[in-house]
Amino acid sequence: MKIRIPGPRAVVETVRDMARRSPQEAEAYLDTHPEEWEDLAEHTPENAADILEALPEEGAADLLAELETDHAGEVLDEMRPEAAADVIESIRPAAAAELIAAMDADQAADLVGVLEVDEQSAIIAALDPDTAVEIEQLMEHEPDTAGGMMTTDYAALPVGLTVGEAVDGLRRMHADLGSNLSYVYVIDDTDLLRGVVSFRELVFARPGQGLDEVMVGHPVSVDVSTDREVVSELIQRYHLLAIPVVDASERLVGMVKVDRAIEAIRAEAGEDIAVMMGVHEEDSIFTPIGRSVRRRLPWILFNLVVGLLLAFLIAQFESILIGAVVLAAYMPLVALLGGNSGAQSLAVIIRSIAVGDLPPGRAGRAVRREVAVTMINGLVIAVLAAALGAITVGLFGEQSSITSAEMAIILFVSVVIAFTTAGVVGAGIPILLRSMGQDPALASNIFLTVITDLVSFAGFLLIASLLLS
Repeated sequence: MKIRIPGPRAVVETVRDMARRSPQEAEAYLDTHPEEWEDLAEHTPENAADILEALPEEGAADLLAELETDHAGEVLDEMRPEAAADVIESIRPAAAAELIAAMDADQAADLVGVLEVDEQSAIIAALDPDTAVEIEQLMEHEPDTAGGMMTTDYAALPVGLTVGEAVDGLRRMHADLGSNLSYVYVIDDTDLLRGVVSFRELVFARPGQGLDEVMVGHPVSVDVSTDREVVSELIQRYHLLAIPVVDASERLVGMVKVDRAIEAIRAEAGEDIAVMMGVHEEDSIFTPIGRSVRRRLPWILFNLVVGLLLAFLIAQFESILIGAVVLAAYMPLVALLGGNSGAQSLAVIIRSIAVGDLPPGRAGRAVRREVAVTMINGLVIAVLAAALGAITVGLFGEQSSITSAEMAIILFVSVVIAFTTAGVVGAGIPILLRSMGQDPALASNIFLTVITDLVSFAGFLLIASLLLS
């Protein structure tokens, strides 16, 4: 098969789209066009990573093996750790170790960290001792902390140098640092962080000036145990390209680059969505089936219990429902409307917490606002529901058992109750969880659904019982 395309960018886009649409076709094309594959991986490893993630693991491993080691390492750097791990597991440990050694240390640690224990041990044993120690040290930190996000490839120079000496030192470091030259960190004899100077400022400073004259003293830094949300917030607040990471003794041990912070923000948002729906924060399409089942089944069982509770509740009003079957048709509508309104409040509050717009002191005001919004919406919807319910009963309903006016009253009152409850619960659950030290998104949607369903069904049936008895 031959694809005629006008230029390198078109090659990339065509092959990437082909891999997503038809993996087998893309794999066959790249197997028969090795020069294009090598050129693509060398110049756009990001796109090469996208292609490999779309292919079956064995095919991706074969294509990876065709690349030069350095280029293969760059491609693995751009892949998601879980996807890269699936590919690496299809390669012999010795060959896999060679590819991992070509990766950035922080990305390599992320990849090795998601491998099975036996595979980890085999690959680490095949690495050279220095690389193995560096990766193992990075793996000691939790992935969602500054230590788990940082790279140990950074530029650090002693405080006593002049600018000219610093530039000469950086020239010697350049091959090892690659693109990690946004900032130069200034340290003392014991590796304590003293200051930071941007590479730009260093280039334009006079050669005879001391580093201590051009550096910014006491720079913003984070501890290795700092949560990734805090790291990302500091990088965003101070418009940094990277932030230094220090240990408990304030010694410089690494830095977190802005691209890792962006990855962390995306990961945090994804986890919030998953947790809100009762899915484990680490669950993904790469998680083993058995582990996913164990993580999700408890919440499904919880829903089963709630469903049985609702069935028991409805059964207590059997005589009312038998006397006015039309009530059974409108009862789920009230719960649906209340649940949707509560989900809106839940989304607003969780988003505000996630982006730092809702400090504890403003929590009460935020809840009152959401309750006001849901109550106003509830009144509007209640009037419409009551009118439609009355018309429906008048035209098609059981006039002998329930009148249009009774149906309108039942719907109006129950919808107002459902919306008010939804506003309080939707806004209150994340704030309550945060005050308890839990993740605000922790199965919030499940708890919201449980409460709004119980209140909506119970309120609807209770009002109908009082009015019709």
